[in-house]
Amino acid sequence: MVEEKYSSLQEEAAGKTRKLQKINQMYKSAKAEIADMKVEHSRRVEALVDDVKQLTKELRLQELLINHTIPPDFQDLIEKHVLWNEEIGEWQLHYVAYTGNNMRQRTPTPPPQSFEQFDKELDMVYWTYGTLAPAPKKKKERKDKEKKKRKKRKEQLETEPSVIPEPPPVRPGTAFRR
Repeated sequence: MVEEKYSSLQEEAAGKTRKLQKINQMYKSAKAEIADMKVEHSRRVEALVDDVKQLTKELRLQELLINHTIPPDFQDLIEKHVLWNEEIGEWQLHYVAYTGNNMRQRTPTPPPQSFEQFDKELDMVYWTYGTLAPAPKKKKERKDKEKKKRKKRKEQLETEPSVIPEPPPVRPGTAFRR
């Protein structure tokens, strides 16, 4: 520290007072900075605690799903054959190409049908404003069909014996009341 030379005691007191005020100001700013750092640190700690809680919750859910769906013997088998791949940052299961649907024989897919075939099948089902409805049948044709239906019904009734079952007797006290 460089010592300053003063000509009087008053100048020395004024100089040292200025130095003391500077040091006091530096102390207060350092103290405020430390308080800000503590607040920031507490925020980061809270965020990390929240992240840990969320990750723990997700881990428990994943473990529950695994334990519920995969038998323990198969879990051990999977753990034996799985390796962490640093390059892509994922777990990889060896020989996965020889498992499940990859080994199933593929059935050939049928060739796609043309839309014209569907149009022919659905002509009478869906109409648009641009298409015309089929021409209505003539009244005479309809009447003839109705007569033929009535005639068939009549013949059926004549050939079959008409047995009309009698209604069961109603016992007193069992009928519905309103």
